[in-house]
Amino acid sequence: MIKKIIIKLKPWILSIVDRIEQIEKKKELKQIKKVAEKQKILFPDWVLFVVFIVIFISFVWIKSLIVGKIKIVEILCSLLSIIIVIYFVFSTVFTYLLRKLKSLLNIKFEEYKNSVVLFFTLSLLHIAVIEFYKFNNLTFYLLPITGFVLLAGLLLDIWWAVLFSIFNAVVGSYLFTEIPSEMVTYMFYYLISSLYVVSLVEKIFSRQDLLPVIAKSAVASFLIAVSVNILMFYKTDTLFKFYLTFDVFSLYQKLNIFGFLINSVLSNLLSLALVSVLLTPFELIYQKTTNIRLVELSSLNHPLLKRLMAEAPGTYHHSVMVASLAEQVSVALSVNPLLCKVGGLFHDIGKIVHPEYFIENQFAIKNPHSELNPSLSSLIIINHVKEGVKLAQQFKLDKVIIDIIEQHHGNSIIYGLYDKTLEFDSFDKEMLRYPGPKPQTKEAAIIMICDCCEAACRSIEELDAQKIKQTVERVINAKFVEGQFDEVPFTLRELYIISDILTQTLISFYHARKISANGEHTPS
Repeated sequence: MIKKIIIKLKPWILSIVDRIEQIEKKKELKQIKKVAEKQKILFPDWVLFVVFIVIFISFVWIKSLIVGKIKIVEILCSLLSIIIVIYFVFSTVFTYLLRKLKSLLNIKFEEYKNSVVLFFTLSLLHIAVIEFYKFNNLTFYLLPITGFVLLAGLLLDIWWAVLFSIFNAVVGSYLFTEIPSEMVTYMFYYLISSLYVVSLVEKIFSRQDLLPVIAKSAVASFLIAVSVNILMFYKTDTLFKFYLTFDVFSLYQKLNIFGFLINSVLSNLLSLALVSVLLTPFELIYQKTTNIRLVELSSLNHPLLKRLMAEAPGTYHHSVMVASLAEQVSVALSVNPLLCKVGGLFHDIGKIVHPEYFIENQFAIKNPHSELNPSLSSLIIINHVKEGVKLAQQFKLDKVIIDIIEQHHGNSIIYGLYDKTLEFDSFDKEMLRYPGPKPQTKEAAIIMICDCCEAACRSIEELDAQKIKQTVERVINAKFVEGQFDEVPFTLRELYIISDILTQTLISFYHARKISANGEHTPS
């Protein structure tokens, strides 16, 4: 009688437990939001507007003291120019860089020696182009600034691109002219327009995405060029006069809106050609993996993935699942989702060599490991990492993908064979350990967690939400205790986020029975 009552009350008790956990999570999120809001410095919109008006009036007053009486047209042009400069500096660039500041703190600078060489290679090439323009008396506004900044952003990193912009804005303007007023004008033009381009780099995932970025950059560089020149030289006499002569490309061109428009369009067309020609060679020479390259590798028509699908279909399905899980986790942790997706697709390609020795490929056949001793079984299983690295090198996959293949098991133990070794008194437990190394990046660690969680959940019979949640937490705790994340700057908060996302995603993947927020069971 008591047993029947307990069985009937079990779903209700579980629903209450889940409800309590959800309430605790909401409380934690509220506390985090309160702390974040306290750390923010918020100003009302009217304060920012008043500050802007004060700055503008002060600017006009100082100019009137220097140049005398000011015309209404000049005041309006100055006002519009200040608005444009403030928009591009604060509304787009500054807010974007602030959001990226957190990722900068996790950079391991010793890993960026190759990037330093590439940085100075691009800078020297850029300086050579500037000297060529100066020698031929071509205008500064015809420089393919966008192209060089895009190359720096795609091949290096957002913060490298920011450093590249600042460095070349100073050096380039200094080398181009010796007149202080022109030097300052060129410097501000280069800096503002290049930082705006930096904010667009992460929107490029294919070569077709270059076109809208180039178009936006052309408009931005035109507006910035006109605005900076008006603010610096304050001459609007020739601003709207139409000159259709070759003088628009000259170093000595006058302040003219049509000249700036033509130069902006042509400079960005040159930038498009520059990126199209140099991107692939620099990728190969400096072993850099761009988002464009990752999108190409993520295609399921890749020869290696097609071979995996044909020879090890179970592993292929597992890899697609891991890729999907890793992509969702990476978005929440602000790491590269494309790299996680591609790493998930290729992490187990070594199982192509002996697919029948892995449980996901054993369809209606006897498990071969039942006839092997543990040492031989462990060698076959561990060897799939080495074979994966060989295949990746054979198919010329990028180094970051090869690193994920090599690190996705770290130096953990094959617990599936551990129980079998208990029959042997003198068996060395270390023979069941992967050679490593441990994950060196967050992407590799995410693949490790997703790989183990998906495999562990797949082996459970009669899956439900509670079992999935317990399995995910057990896997993450085990990896943490083993020290597999020692080389990765994971926080406990990030591990909690990973656990939560994997639990919810795996429940939806396996169509398991889950408990809704109101405490009732939702049918699968």
